[in-house]
Parts: sequence; C-alpha cells; structure tokens
Amino acid sequence: MKKHLSIAIAAATFTLATTSAVANSAGSGYVGALASHYTYDVEGVDDINPTGLTLRGGYFLTDNVAVEGRLGTGLSEDTVSGTNVDAELDQLMGVYVTGYLPVNEVFSFYGLLGFSYAEATLSNRFTSISDDDDGFSYGAGVQVNFTPQVSGQLEYVSYLDKSDYSLSAASIGLSYHF
Repeated sequence: MKKHLSIAIAAATFTLATTSAVANSAGSGYVGALASHYTYDVEGVDDINPTGLTLRGGYFLTDNVAVEGRLGTGLSEDTVSGTNVDAELDQLMGVYVTGYLPVNEVFSFYGLLGFSYAEATLSNRFTSISDDDDGFSYGAGVQVNFTPQVSGQLEYVSYLDKSDYSLSAASIGLSYHF
C-alpha cells in the first residue's frame, strides 16, 4: 500500500513539476472560454448584471507575454430596478497583451491591457435602443495549470471605464494550450 501511495505521489509531483512546459511557452497558443458576470454601472442607475460567455484565444510571444483576442456575448438579460427595462450585452470584442507572473509551476498571476468594443441593448415592450462604445481595457487574474494542456482562470476585467458608465466582468474559465 505504501509503495502504491509513494508511486502516486511521485507521479503527481512529476505532473505538477512539468505542467508549465506547454501552458506558458513562447510559440505556443491557447483557446478557452470564460463564464462572465458582467457589471454595467451607469451614474444614477442601479447596476445592471447580465451573464455572458467570452471566448478567448492567444499566442505566447515569450514565456510570460501573450497577445490575446476575445469575443463575448450576453447569455441572459438583467432588468433595471424600478423600471420595466431589460438590458443585454449583444457583443464584446477585444485585443489585449497579457503578462504572466508565475508563482510556481502550477499558479500564475496575470494582468492584461488592451482595447475593447462592446454593444448593448436596452429594451421594453414598446422600444429598443442599442448603443456601442470602445476604449482602453485592463484586468488581472490567476491561472491554475491543471495539466500541461489545460488551465483554469479566475479574473476581473474592466472592459470600458468612461466618465458616466463602466463595463466590467468577473469571470471563471478553462483554456486548452497547444
């Protein structure tokens, strides 16, 4: 029994020690998906919180720096309190530079800077209004490498931060590295 336990511990240690071999290597790529809880904060109005799905793909320029593209959409609407208005995120697109700070072979912190475009719709039973905007984006997160090819992410990103409103998201996701 002790021999089997020792072999299992050695195998797990070897797996964790070699996890970053693909995950954050120069010349490697990744694709993934994030489940996002968006916050649309408008001055004088309660926060609007639709959920959404964000697809991501990137390429590591160096072991710790990647360029990444994202496409997102809302999966649910949120009703603005006190009114009969539904709010929905129609689309989100962006390009970012993501820098990773490895803590060890399994955990990395990361920050991202870039540019985002978003379109949203407000509607009630009588009318619908769509608007779009773009701007500077920034965020931070943590990545956990489960295997050399599979990682998980937990992050917060400020997609748009304007003088009268902001759009941000807290997200959790999985990525495949190749």
